[in-house]
Amino acid sequence: MKIAIVGASGQTGPCLIKEALSRGHDVIAICRTPEKMTISDPKVEVRQADAYDAAAILSATEGADVVVTTVGATNLSEKGPLNTATHRNVIDAMKAHGQDRLVAISSFGAARGVKRKGLRRKFYLWLRRKYYNDMHLMEEMVSAESPGATILRAPSLHNRVPKHSYITSDDGTLPNGLSLSRIDLAHYVLEALERDIDRGKVIAIVDEGSDLPPMSELMPPKT
Repeated sequence: MKIAIVGASGQTGPCLIKEALSRGHDVIAICRTPEKMTISDPKVEVRQADAYDAAAILSATEGADVVVTTVGATNLSEKGPLNTATHRNVIDAMKAHGQDRLVAISSFGAARGVKRKGLRRKFYLWLRRKYYNDMHLMEEMVSAESPGATILRAPSLHNRVPKHSYITSDDGTLPNGLSLSRIDLAHYVLEALERDIDRGKVIAIVDEGSDLPPMSELMPPKT
């Protein structure tokens, strides 16, 4: 399987690439800034594309069997509608290429009508409310226009040792937990692609009973 990863040089992209390579897949690593890609492997083809550039995304996703999106603002000054713009371009590109399998990595912050526990968590979601509203609109777009997609709502992600005990939910509720290893997230994504499961669903994933990482790990890195 040839997997195109949009946002491959970010915090989560390398974990997805390593998991895909460990299972024998080829990867198209789509990056706005290719020089940030730290993985060099014959089975990884790096392609440059800005997520806001429809023509670039169309070219970069050509030849892929499936597409995974893992885009995120690298700082709090992100002005554009990153998630909706990216997925508008990805969906259009996939339709043009005849592709129908998408895993769009979203966030618990995109959920609506859910009571939040903890002042710290509520403050963080309020601080990034415009960003998560755009993510919510992205979920609606993907659900309406990409019936073969899986929307994956992730909690706060960290780079610590994975527990390999994550749980998922597809009933519209969020599991009881606040964080997840990026390695475990990558494991689920590859399982979903290989087994072709959870099409047309919004999946929440978390380490049950997990706590929030320190605020320094939650905030996007400065660039």
